[in-house]
Amino acid sequence: MVNTQKLLDIVAEIIEMDDVTLETELNEDNWDSLAVVTFISEVDNEFDKIVSPSQVIKATKIAELLELIK
Repeated sequence: MVNTQKLLDIVAEIIEMDDVTLETELNEDNWDSLAVVTFISEVDNEFDKIVSPSQVIKATKIAELLELIK
């Protein structure tokens, strides 16, 4: 089972924002290739899930990332 708060914490650290929610938008300013690679690595480590880089890149909100790892 995915811990939503843990996912929010991971993404907040990656995009360097304090207050993130599932509706926080991901864009070219905060969701670059390094952020995507870091996210994939963290998800593998924390949730033992492998996610597709192409799907992660397409995410526009944190809620979409949550759906990928459920």
